[in-house]
Amino acid sequence: MTLHLRTAALVFLIATVLFSIAPIARQKHDGACSYRTVAGTFGYAATGIRTGVGPVASAGAITFGDDGSVEGKQTASFNGTIATETYNGTYVVDDDCSGSFKVDVTSSNPIFNRTTTVDLVWENDGNATHAIFTSPGTVITADARRLFPRN
Repeated sequence: MTLHLRTAALVFLIATVLFSIAPIARQKHDGACSYRTVAGTFGYAATGIRTGVGPVASAGAITFGDDGSVEGKQTASFNGTIATETYNGTYVVDDDCSGSFKVDVTSSNPIFNRTTTVDLVWENDGNATHAIFTSPGTVITADARRLFPRN
């Protein structure tokens, strides 16, 4: 076999291997969301208004478990009163990447202890999420990104 034919055969072999591996690498999941595809830790910022309190803002980290558990911690400002908070609860995720969670919040200022409900949607292959708080008396939205994004 001449050098030219061997080189062409080698290039063909490498291309065949690469093109057969590429679909497997891209096939992380079928485009549907699940507990497995959204599980991980996200950093977020939330802002809005709570009736009877005024402007609120928070920044923190939230972890979605692949078992439907959710937990996190944040620093929050309630109309200028600062509190550190932890929370835990459960979440659901639908195939269309929408979902919701409910958490019990424990605050360093007991006046702010509460149960919070949130609706959200994951995007960018589960690397980001947008949320709206659905607890009565709140007009709060949040955006979050995965701390360690998946490829």
